[in-house]
Amino acid sequence: MSAGSSLLKLQQIDLELTRTKGELAHMPELKELASKRKTYLKLKGEMTKIYAQRKDLDIELEDLDTSERQTNTALGAAKARAIDAADREEIQELENELGILAKRLDKIAFTRKDVVIEHKKAVEREERAKQIIANFEDGVKADTKAARAKAAGLQQKIDEIAKERTALAATLPQDVLADYERLLKQFKGLAVETIKGNVPTICHTALQASSMSDLKRRGEITHCPYCHRILVVEGQDE
Repeated sequence: MSAGSSLLKLQQIDLELTRTKGELAHMPELKELASKRKTYLKLKGEMTKIYAQRKDLDIELEDLDTSERQTNTALGAAKARAIDAADREEIQELENELGILAKRLDKIAFTRKDVVIEHKKAVEREERAKQIIANFEDGVKADTKAARAKAAGLQQKIDEIAKERTALAATLPQDVLADYERLLKQFKGLAVETIKGNVPTICHTALQASSMSDLKRRGEITHCPYCHRILVVEGQDE
């Protein structure tokens, strides 16, 4: 392979390398995963609220149970209290106390009924939220695995292309390679062009006949007199 052909091939390799690196850096899967991570954090935040609501209801039920036990204890103690059957005032006080304790038990039972309903709803919300998060986590894990596999494939391709580039670059004269590397940066990957007829394939500025003759005398590798890219004059159809 001539030096000119090697330069053209090297440029193709560099363009492919740039495209593949760009594909790896801007994988849509990575953006989707970032978006899903935000959604996941939002779901976890909602889960925390649901959990807190359920815990509050747990505590409320525990408080009701405690109040019920304490009231039943007080009720048992009042019923067991020895009183003078002839003392109407003492009997009235006991009846009042028993009435208050009975009303308290009724209130506890009435309140518990509503709390139990709300607690059941809270438990169901929590279970649904747990399932949603579990399903979401499974999806994210699967997407992450697929993204990693794709990234690994692209990285392998990059490594293979880079290896091919190194081998090809080593076949070029150092001054030609240095010139190419300089122009590669200057022209953002399009450092080498060929010529069709009298028109360079990148800058598209038609050359005069005198310029064509002058270029051909310079050999296979020269520079475009207009854009100053490397111009491969011979072997451009290879």
